[in-house]
Amino acid sequence: MSNIIFEDFFINGILAILTASLITAPLGSVMIWNRLSYMGDSIAHSSLLGVGIALLLEIHLSIGVFVVAVLLALIISLTTDKIHAVDTILNIMTSVVMSLSMILLSLVPSPGERVIHSLFGDVLMVGRSDLLEMVAIAAIGIFVLVWRWRYWVAVSVSRDLSLSAGIRAGQIKTEILVVSALAIVLFSRSVGILLITSFLTIPASGARLISKTPVQMVITSVVISAISGILGLLCAAKFDTFPGPMIIVASFSMLLLIYVFSKSKKL
Repeated sequence: MSNIIFEDFFINGILAILTASLITAPLGSVMIWNRLSYMGDSIAHSSLLGVGIALLLEIHLSIGVFVVAVLLALIISLTTDKIHAVDTILNIMTSVVMSLSMILLSLVPSPGERVIHSLFGDVLMVGRSDLLEMVAIAAIGIFVLVWRWRYWVAVSVSRDLSLSAGIRAGQIKTEILVVSALAIVLFSRSVGILLITSFLTIPASGARLISKTPVQMVITSVVISAISGILGLLCAAKFDTFPGPMIIVASFSMLLLIYVFSKSKKL
């Protein structure tokens, strides 16, 4: 194992995790504040349709996933405020879109390995060009996050007060979901489409237990995300397993430790 951690592919994996943590962790905090986790989950799972389209058209997987994820983010944002049974509609939409994904994938010759990597990810397969792409996407996400930060926090604190101040809460939700789509593209190859929402929300949930301000929560969630990502990667190398699920297990373990620590301080 000591030899593996100095290999280029392992170093690329660590850099990919650190890059992704800079955007996924703060975005996870915003999603928790606005109770958008379930919507993000629907976007992530439904983006498998993008994988099917990309494989069928023989284009880059990231392009297919990004287009579908953004379209679904816009559809969800524009329709959910007008529908009362939001959870029912999201479940139906996710099921239908994933069914379409399965149909498309059945038309692709030998899609097996590529689909498995899309579902569960493999950060150890990230190359230099992939890493540069991730840095570019993360930079865009961070720019939007910093630029719109005060508006996002205002809506998170009080939707009614933000509306009275002239802030369009619906537009803010659309922005958050679209940037979430960017994060899905950014990290889907690392932990996979099925687990990406967990990587967004688990570090933020842990940070929430020990943070007193929004900025403190974001910084803490980045640290938790980075540490759990590296620990998961080391464990995956040690036990020869998929890195994605191991990263989520490491992240959840840190959440449990933080929960126990926060409870013990109150005793």
